[in-house]
Amino acid sequence: MTRLAQTLGLSEFQTEIISAVRQFVDKEVIPNAQELEHADAYPQHIVDAMRDMGLFGLMIPQEYGGLGESLLTYALCVEELARGWMSVSGVINTHFIVAYMIGQHGTDAQKRHYLPKMATGETRGAFSMSEPELGSDVAAIRTRAKNNGDGTYTIDGQKMWLTNGGSSTLVAVLVRTDEGADKPHRNLTAFLIEKPTGFGEVAPGLVIPGKLDKLGYKGIDTTELIFDGYRAEATDILGEAPGRGFFQMMDGVEIGRVNVSARACGVGIRAFELAVRYAQQRSTFGKPIAEHQAIAFQLAEMATKVEAAHLMMVNAARLKDSGDRNDVAAGMAKYFASEVCAEVTQQSFR
Repeated sequence: MTRLAQTLGLSEFQTEIISAVRQFVDKEVIPNAQELEHADAYPQHIVDAMRDMGLFGLMIPQEYGGLGESLLTYALCVEELARGWMSVSGVINTHFIVAYMIGQHGTDAQKRHYLPKMATGETRGAFSMSEPELGSDVAAIRTRAKNNGDGTYTIDGQKMWLTNGGSSTLVAVLVRTDEGADKPHRNLTAFLIEKPTGFGEVAPGLVIPGKLDKLGYKGIDTTELIFDGYRAEATDILGEAPGRGFFQMMDGVEIGRVNVSARACGVGIRAFELAVRYAQQRSTFGKPIAEHQAIAFQLAEMATKVEAAHLMMVNAARLKDSGDRNDVAAGMAKYFASEVCAEVTQQSFR
């Protein structure tokens, strides 16, 4: 059978990268995923190997030490990583959202300071918008940064569902400021907060209480982020542009939506692969169940849906790479791939 979810038009270098990630997943991720998932253990040795492979610099421009690859290349690598274990793909998702935002909206000084260290994985990014009483309703953000009038801001409030909260060293945080308060979405500002890894009071006025218990998405740390009189410099504002945070964050979210669709495709592909393997090994009435028409129809339906989701993901990534708007395409890909992932994984159990 032709391999599911192939992508045409890739360069030789893109093909080499994706092939290397696929081999890495088969050798290092899949054999360890079940144990790590059940133990809810952070996959440090896998993350270290990803760093050695240069994956943390995949989308960072070459002038800052990265590979300078496209969103499409990144999405296809995420698809492969999620095929092994979705939590591994989450390690680099927020990292690249932050790196992309700095590359697109940061000052020259911010780019020079952060991107080279992000390219090597020395600095690891996280992305924070959600709060205890809001998720997608960004305009309702309550965490506030008060301008002290001396080149500093004081931040107070609580953030929620921070992926890589304990393992990251740089967090892009969206907060409310007084600047631009006369216009909708104009009084939201993105701060770049540097911190050490770990939990507890990681900086004066900044607390990460610990890992949140989750039903799934194990291994990767998801946390709260509590600001209580935390002082940030005005130069920590992304692009040194107060009141532009909403637009900067929404630009980064488009990267995240493509990532989610790629993850869903990867999980769906793996579920389909395991379903096919089982159907070829399990026999009834003297032949493998894959040869029974009812089962063959189910497998064909699963393959078709996964292929369609993959193509939508590729289209969304290519639109972003071309400079066109991809917000609608990325939203559609995220929705459809997630639905397909749920359907295919459920069918694979039957």
